[in-house]
Amino acid sequence: MSGALRTWWSLVRHTHGRGGRLPTVLAVTAFAVTTWSVLTVAGGVQAFAARAQLPGAGPDAETYPLLSWVSVALLLVPTATLGAAAARLTVARRDERLARLRLAGATSTQIGVVALLDAAVQAVAGAGLGVVLDLVALPAVARLRFQGRAFEVAELRLGAGPVLGTVAAVLLVALVSSAVSLRRVAITPLGVAQRLPQRGLSWARVVPVLVLGVGFVAAFNAGSLVFGAGVVVGALVLVGFLAGAFAVFNLVGPLLVSLLGRVLSARARSVPTLLAARRMSEDPKSTWRSVGGVSLVTFVAGCLSVTPGLTAGAPAGGEAQLMSDIGTGAAVTLVIAAVLAAVSTGVTQASRVLDSRDRYRTLHLSGTDVAVLHAARSRETWIPLVVTMGGAAALALLIVSPVLGLLGSAPVGVLWFVACAGAGAGLVLLAARASRPLVEAAAAGDATGIPSR
Repeated sequence: MSGALRTWWSLVRHTHGRGGRLPTVLAVTAFAVTTWSVLTVAGGVQAFAARAQLPGAGPDAETYPLLSWVSVALLLVPTATLGAAAARLTVARRDERLARLRLAGATSTQIGVVALLDAAVQAVAGAGLGVVLDLVALPAVARLRFQGRAFEVAELRLGAGPVLGTVAAVLLVALVSSAVSLRRVAITPLGVAQRLPQRGLSWARVVPVLVLGVGFVAAFNAGSLVFGAGVVVGALVLVGFLAGAFAVFNLVGPLLVSLLGRVLSARARSVPTLLAARRMSEDPKSTWRSVGGVSLVTFVAGCLSVTPGLTAGAPAGGEAQLMSDIGTGAAVTLVIAAVLAAVSTGVTQASRVLDSRDRYRTLHLSGTDVAVLHAARSRETWIPLVVTMGGAAALALLIVSPVLGLLGSAPVGVLWFVACAGAGAGLVLLAARASRPLVEAAAAGDATGIPSR
């Protein structure tokens, strides 16, 4: 064990390549933002639940905890996606180091300890930073006004149990991802360096779409019965559909990217387009992850675009307060989703470069100019981005179709949607451009932070 610890510390100290420190910083940042998001949302749910139990609570007090769970449903997948992206990044960057350690005589146990320790340290550091970030941000979050008054910091502050549980969950995600990586790749010098082929995507991914569609039609036709059963039942149905739509979109997204890559491969007229199309069709899951975060934000923005119409159409009195608070909650949800998407985009772009470092190196050695590699990466980013954002907008339009007329009474909802979609697309393209130094380092044979010999 002590030998593995010394080996790990030696690797940490010698991580000084051009792309060496950046992946660590990105992974810790992603874990921190994931932790902050979970704690912030959980604090809001706790505060609304506590207010509903106060003596003299208004008739709408019990509605707020249900609405907070709608926000949870909207943010669950983006948060989980970011945490998983951070874990994948920590796994992606250690493959070559493990191969060199194994060739140098390290045992399988030592390799496992080094890999798990690397993942654990980054996860704990990120989660700890996320806890600090949550505590620092609490006074600002407490200034938000709901039910006619601002929060108290004590309302939003979670106890030690939920905080430690969140940190443990983040650590578990990192350790499981690392363990799965070690199990998937045999720990031998050749096994670690081997790039396993991607499994093909099954058309069975379309089945949940049909199930969700049938359920949506049934709920729409029985809308009066669903919401006539009470606010709780209606809210549960809404949360279920939102969570289901997210899950379905994540299932279908890679399949859509794969089909798009095949079509482009057959019609490519230039080398960058052909390289981009081949990358999309060979690894559609990775391509989807690089644009999926922003596509999910587009979906969230589309679903929430009708909230200004709900507010504008509310009569004076308690219902007006509820509708106003729904608008505030929608804005807060969008902000958190945008932050998650921004960090997720940066992490996934860096992860894609690290996963493709051997490919970039081989192409460069065979005579492909770095400018061509940059052009190919640009096209494998913006082409699926446009298509998947369009799909997200269409799915959101389907979800809100029963109340689509509200957009006419409050066009600001359309502005919300356009602004969020535009900002999200800009973030993806900016992240792709920011990761260019990693591509150049990969082409030069230095994308892992391991000194060249």
